[in-house]
Amino acid sequence: MTDKELRRAVRTVWEEVLGADVDDDTDFFDAGGTSFAALRIVATLNSRHAIAISVKALFENSRFTDFAAAVDQDPGLTRPA
Repeated sequence: MTDKELRRAVRTVWEEVLGADVDDDTDFFDAGGTSFAALRIVATLNSRHAIAISVKALFENSRFTDFAAAVDQDPGLTRPA
């Protein structure tokens, strides 16, 4: 998965769960994010894309662009060989 594909995948999940458009500056909590929504985002990313990101990473990186960067840096991210 390229960086661009990863950002698109993360954005898609955020938009599905939050029910709103998401841009780089969207803050998860300001967009109505709750702890349940955070669990859904992380579980969806982990199951759809073999990403091993935690809810803590979302809470610590609540702005979309920061969270996408955290996902990209996660050692559990599966990259093609």
